[in-house]
Formats: sequence, C-alpha cells, structure tokens
Amino acid sequence: MHIAFVSPFFPLKGGIARFSSTLHQVLLKRGHEVKAISFQRLYPRILFRGKAVYEPGISRELDNGVIPLLDLLNPLTWFSTARHIKRARPDIMVCAYWMGLLSPVYGLLRRISGAKMIVLMHNFTSHERFVAEKRLRNLLIETADGVVTLSKHVARQMEEAYPEIPVGVMFHPVYSPTGALPSREDARSKLGTDAGAPVLLFFGYVREYKGLDILIEAMPEVIRRHPGTQLVVAGEFYYGEKMFRERIDKLGIKEQVRVYAEFVSGERMPLFFCAADAVVLPYKEASQSGVVQQAYGFGCPVIVSRKGGLPEYVREGETGVVVDALDPEALAEGICGFLSNRGSIPYRENVEKYVRKLSWEAFADKLEVFVEEVIT
Repeated sequence: MHIAFVSPFFPLKGGIARFSSTLHQVLLKRGHEVKAISFQRLYPRILFRGKAVYEPGISRELDNGVIPLLDLLNPLTWFSTARHIKRARPDIMVCAYWMGLLSPVYGLLRRISGAKMIVLMHNFTSHERFVAEKRLRNLLIETADGVVTLSKHVARQMEEAYPEIPVGVMFHPVYSPTGALPSREDARSKLGTDAGAPVLLFFGYVREYKGLDILIEAMPEVIRRHPGTQLVVAGEFYYGEKMFRERIDKLGIKEQVRVYAEFVSGERMPLFFCAADAVVLPYKEASQSGVVQQAYGFGCPVIVSRKGGLPEYVREGETGVVVDALDPEALAEGICGFLSNRGSIPYRENVEKYVRKLSWEAFADKLEVFVEEVIT
C-alpha cells in the first residue's frame, strides 16, 4: 500500500514520536510505500521552558524518509502539506491523534488532499483539557473514514460517542531493546542504588495526571514494611519539581528516593529498567501508556492503577499488580504485596511469555486488515 503517515517522528521527543517512528520502520520492512510527514513545530517554545525539543542522541539529519512539513502554529503549512499529500495520491492517510488541537489540521488535510483518512487515536481526550476539545474532536471524526485505537478502553469511548464510525481495536506493541543490556548489578552501580535492595521505578515525563504525588506519599509505608526499598524517579518535570523534592525531604525519605530530573534518551533507558524490580504507574487517568510496553520489553513487571486502559496489559499476580483505589494507602498495599510475592511468583518469566503476542508485526497485521476494509 501507499501510505501517508502524519505524526511526530524522531528526532522529535516523546512517546508519540517513538511509536510512529517504530511503526514507520515496520511498515517499510513489510514492503509498503510510506510517506512519513512530521512536524516542524508542535507547541510554542515557551511551553518547553528551556527543555530540548529533540531526542538526544538521534541525528536531526532526516535521512530516514521523514519530511517535516507541518507547523501546528502556522496554517499556511497545513495547506502546503495537504497539497503535498494530494500530489502523492496515497491509498490511505494515517494521522496520529492525542489532542483536540490537531483536529483542524487533520480535517483540512483530509478535505484538500481527498485521501481517505484513518485516525490513529492514542488518547480520546487530551491530558490537558480545554473547553472546545469535544467540538474539535467531533469535526475530526466527521471527516474520518475510520479510527484505530491502542486499547479497548478508548475503543469503548469511541463506540459510545461515535457508533457510526468504523473502529479498529488494536493494542500497544512492546518495545524490544536493542544491543547489549547492562546487568542488574552494573545498572544499579551506575545509578548509585543498593545492589540488594528492592528498586521501584517511576519513568517518563512528570505530569500531574501521572500520580507521582501519590507514589511519594506511599513510600514511607513501603519503606517501613520493606526496609531498604528505593524509588528512582527518571524523567523531565513539567510541573512540581521543587514541590516534590521538598515533600521527599519532609517525609524523611531523601536517602531512599533518587530523582533524575532529565529526559532519558534511548541510550540511557536500559540503565533504569535493568536496575528496577518493578515500574510503578499510579496514573490518575490513562488511555494506555507506552511506559508499560517499555517495561515489558526489558522483562520488568508493572504496578498500575485501575485507570483507563492500563489494566488491559496486566495479568494480575503474573505480570504485575493492579491497584484498585487511587490513594497512598492502597498504592502502598499494592507495592508491598508485589514485594512480598516477588520471591515466589516468576514475574519476569511471565512477562516474557505474555509479550510474545504484543509484537509490532502482529500490530501491523491487524492494521493492514483494517486499512483494506476502509479503502475497499
């Protein structure tokens, strides 16, 4: 097939760029002609507050077939991109969606190019809500020929709100690490964590909806019941860094919590996951999370909240723990239950077996079938 794929791609940072870049390469290997159309700019620079826009270690020389045409803040680029797609005459246009502000762009691309469009929906609603989001999403869905979701949770939201639109219920594939991985001992030595103590990992951008505040409040009880337990927080802070550091000091757990307040590049990522006994995702809301798939790629079990699509990827008591109530006491209980059972439950072996069905090839198989249904 000839596919126009509109999304952030490497070298832009973030989970959407990583997902789309990986899928792009998989589709190319399967023999499809893929025109990857990326963004010159997604957000005003002021929102980054000095943070880098591009992923460290990934060349900005776009020799991978990615064309940065779109500027979300410049409508002139929307029209020029639409004309570019129209000249290419793709069989299908796939547009990655995670926030309502993208709707006018994608709707215009669909109308001017005339290409059939599938929306690859990462989130049904934006993490940062705004008043006109529902109206904008309605405009997008009106122009779409189909929607692909990465969780059953988002698929249910779509089917309830837009029963007339075809929905392909997919999954988020697992990211398999490449190259040699550090041993647990080496990873912990480089991070400065105790070689023999339990290590919990909170990974990724620190945003309010991800529940780091709940995890911090839960740690004193976890440490009381499992002395020596350490928490590693690794990721850029988009809010509250000073607040969290002060709270950690006040709770008296500074020696047990290590904070790496920086974007973790793909090169450094293995250090954190190879050092961890479990990744903790106490999200207050979530469609799904690529962090689960990153953890599973390293064979690392997860502890998640029962929010959105997160529980879909966890086999309770086998690949991790699902915490029902979203408060420090319940989270501490869930973490302590995991730590108490990790000697008797082969979590890592279970993860390795479970992820075999969550491959990128399996995802591409399902995507191809759905696309064929839409374009015929």
